[in-house]
Amino acid sequence: MKFATTVFLGVVLLGSYASLNAQGAGTSKVVMAYLNEPNTVLPNGQPNQPPVPEGFDGVCLTYYTMIGDLDLKSLFSGLVSGAPVVDRAHAHFIWVSDFKAQVLAGNGKYTLVLIPEGTATIYYSSNPESRIWTDATRSTWGDPVAKFVRKAAMFQSADGGISGTFISSAELVSSKPFKLNGKTFNLKDVIPQGMNCFESADDVYEVGTCVAIK
Repeated sequence: MKFATTVFLGVVLLGSYASLNAQGAGTSKVVMAYLNEPNTVLPNGQPNQPPVPEGFDGVCLTYYTMIGDLDLKSLFSGLVSGAPVVDRAHAHFIWVSDFKAQVLAGNGKYTLVLIPEGTATIYYSSNPESRIWTDATRSTWGDPVAKFVRKAAMFQSADGGISGTFISSAELVSSKPFKLNGKTFNLKDVIPQGMNCFESADDVYEVGTCVAIK
């Protein structure tokens, strides 16, 4: 993960077996899952990644591969044939959080990295290919359909911060309904209070899942 040097951190988020318009999930129900995509580049060879705001160490940007019982066509735009393309460029839902990181003392085997409390947003776009990832205003990224307080958490690594595990909690602060496939959805029906997230990371690559909290 390289917390001491990298500017991108992935945090978990996406779903499995709960309907978006169902009752709130229990504390043990997996509701979301995600991936990051750190190595995309522009035609000129420059990184196709968001700029890091002043005062932060990086930007967590992940996309959802599952949310509740939504099928892939609901999560990703696709080809003319209708087949969804599962990657960041075609993802309807993304998680974005600016973060700071502080490397704490290790014990010779494990390195601990503190990620202090911050905020996060889930954006939804019906036309994800129109996003401009280098847009510092983030105005092209879609509609902010849910906002969170991301609680302080610890990244634990046995190789100096390159790979490891990360467990965090995100409290839902606000959400609003949005249209998807002609229906109205609200993420608070999946995670009424927020979620606990469990992530594995290796270098700049991350994957994770989240469970709802009551």
